[in-house]
Amino acid sequence: MKRMSVILAAALLAVAPLEAAAAQDGPRGDRRSGGREQQQRPERERERERPQMSQAEAQRIAQSRAGGARFVGYRGQSGRSYIFAFDDGGRIFNISVDASR
Repeated sequence: MKRMSVILAAALLAVAPLEAAAAQDGPRGDRRSGGREQQQRPERERERERPQMSQAEAQRIAQSRAGGARFVGYRGQSGRSYIFAFDDGGRIFNISVDASR
C-alpha cells in the first residue's frame, strides 16, 4: 500500500510542472498573423509598410504630372499610392503617386 501512494505522489509531482509550462506557453492553435511574429518584426519592415511621403508632397508631384489640368480632389489611398483627381476641359482623370519614394 505504501508503494502505491509513493507512485501516485511521484506521478502527481511529475505532471504538475508540465501543466504549468503548458499554461505559460499559450494556446496551441493560436497561430494567427499579427501575434508574436508581428511584435518581433524589425522596425525597418514596419516602416516600409507606412507611406514615406506626405499627402502634400504627393499632391505637388501629381500636379506637376497633370500639366495645366485643374485639381479636383484627393481620392484616397490604394496600397502605397495616393490618388488625386484632375479635370482637363471636362475630362476627369486620376493620377496616382507612389508614397514609398
